This record gives sequence, structure tokens and C-alpha cells, in this order.
Amino acid sequence: MDLRDDDLFSVAGSLAELLGAPVTIEDENSTVLAYSGGEQAVDEARIGTILGRQVPSRFRQLLSDAGVFDRLHRESDPIYVDLEDPAITPRLVIAVRENDHPVGSIWVALAGTPTATQESILRSAVSVVAERIASERDRVDSTRRRQSQRVQALIGGGEPAFRAADDLRLAGPLTVVAVGTVAGPLPAGLVASLSLYLDTLAVDAVAAQLSETIYLVIATDETNARRLSADFLTRARGREFLAVAVGRTVKSASESHLSRSDADHVLGALRHGRSGGTVAGMRDTLASVLALHVADIIDGLGDSTPLGSLERHDSQHGSDLVATAKAFLEHGGDVANSSAALHVHPNTLRNRLRRGKEMCGVDLTDADTRLILMLQFKLGR
Repeated sequence: MDLRDDDLFSVAGSLAELLGAPVTIEDENSTVLAYSGGEQAVDEARIGTILGRQVPSRFRQLLSDAGVFDRLHRESDPIYVDLEDPAITPRLVIAVRENDHPVGSIWVALAGTPTATQESILRSAVSVVAERIASERDRVDSTRRRQSQRVQALIGGGEPAFRAADDLRLAGPLTVVAVGTVAGPLPAGLVASLSLYLDTLAVDAVAAQLSETIYLVIATDETNARRLSADFLTRARGREFLAVAVGRTVKSASESHLSRSDADHVLGALRHGRSGGTVAGMRDTLASVLALHVADIIDGLGDSTPLGSLERHDSQHGSDLVATAKAFLEHGGDVANSSAALHVHPNTLRNRLRRGKEMCGVDLTDADTRLILMLQFKLGR
């Protein structure tokens, strides 16, 4: 059997003919890489796997509970799997390895127990499939690198961005969107899912992951970029941990660095505030962005800030000046509402404010003092 010049789909089709049964080739994460044509509607498991390009979670759990994945990591021979579930017919499966490292598996849907000939054919296919998977990954990696380089040039602005936009055929107003997480790494396959979503809607856009951030450049305005981002977020896995920051709209690619700068600042604010499951722009986060911008300066001042003085007094005297100042500012300087929020008498609140001015030099009637305190509270010191 010489399949060395065939791609993975051709290999799957040829194997299906030789084995007399449908074949699916998957990577080590149960993502479908290729499948044979013809008899695709074998069972619910195969239909769901092909349509979703991923083994459905219910069947993956059944296989895991049956110890199939553990055996695939340990064994090199074909494994016959019969879960006695009408939704998934028996399978003959074999692990695919490259230099003893698991890179995938071949699954064959069988109507009965495998023959010695079928097992022999499956064994002989492993090396060919391993080569094809490696070749496909090299191709995908090369494509991904080129895409990343173009996106990096695009969001950098200037003449390189203009050339990158021309190569990518992105014209007109552009908006940069930055996607990150508020906890943990970015979900695997998120760039591909995002690109597929936009392709389905025939939206001109390009996306790439650079470090821990996915940058998306869309040929549309900020309002539409936010709408598209919000719609995608409702569909994304792990959306409660994702933060989506939308930059300003720029007229041409040469100015795209301005939109990228906005998106970076907004994403930083969302990450700082642990605001997962959120799509936001500069108007939504400007106060937080400004606070973060001066955070290093404020931190470097130590206790010689209004908040530092109030904290020191509270620590030494057991007072509640910090909580009082915070409530006073949050309620716009309204004594009645501030005292109600603190469950104290208005005169008690006035006395605390007077003590803060006399003992700490923190005058909440002074606009500059209020500004500095609000920035510090925004930083959540």
C-alpha cells in the first residue's frame, strides 16, 4: 500500500476502501483532520464528529471512561472498542506516533469484529499517516507564521501596514480588536474559530495570535466590530474568561497602530478588573485606562498620597476614613446617600471628613484630591 504522495483525506479514503469501513483520522486532541467519503452517516458519533470537526464531548467522555485514551497512549496495536451504545458502533482504533510522541489516531467504524487482515492494514497505515500529519502541521505552521507576520506589520501602522493590507486585500476603514483572557491561557483553536466565524459572515478580516493576545483587524467601523465581537463571544468556549477590546476606527492601514494602541489599553483595563465575558471600547474603560497609565507613579509615591495618609490613620487609630472617603466619592459627595451606605448618621460622616482634613491633610472638597483618590480607588489598591 503506497499512499505516500496522498494527502490525509486521500489516505482516509484509500484506507476505507481497503478496510471496507468508514475511516476518521484525528489529532491527539480528538480534532478531526480527515475522513473518508461515502458512508458518512454510520452513527450519531461519526455524524457529530465530522460536522463539528471534533469528537462530541459525550462520546469523548464514554471513550475516556472505558479507558480507550489511556490505552492509546500506552499501546501500539489496534484496539477494538465496543461501548455497547446504539449511538456509537464498534470501532477499531490505532495510535499514531512520531518519535514515540502521540500525534493522532485512526478510527475505523466496523459492523463486526475486526479480521487479522484489517488489523494488518491498519498497522501498515500508521507510518504513512504520521508523515502526512507532520507534513500538514508544517504547512499549517508555515501559513500561521506568514499570517502572524502580516498581522504584526498591519497593526504596527505606517508603510509596512499599508503593504500588509494590500497583500491581505483589506481596504477601507479598519478597526483593531484585541482578545485575551482574564485568567489562564487562550483556548486552543480560538483563532481558527474566530476566522471561521467571520468567513461565514463574509467579513473581510484577518486574525493572528501574538503572544497571549489575539489581534483581529476588521475592514469595518468600531460599532460593527463591537457587534460582531459580541455575537462571537456568545458562541465561544470559555467565554466567561475572555475579554474583547475594540479600538477606534482608522481611515487607512497606515494608522492602524492607533486602533491597536486603543485595543491594548482597553484589554489591559479589562484584565486588571477581571472583566471576563466582556466586549468594551475606550469609552467604556477610559477611567480605568487612565488609572493604569499612572499606576507606577502612584505606587512609587508610597504613603505620601491621599489614600496612603488615610490608610495610615486607619491603621494607627482604628478609624474608617478610607471607607468614608470611598463612599463619599462613589455617591458624588452627597452626605445623605454616603452616610446611608455606611449605615452611620450624617453628622458622623461629616466628622470623619473633617478628621481626614485636619489629621491627614486630605480635603475632599478639593478637586485635585478627589481626582487622585478616585484614580487610586479605581486601581483597587
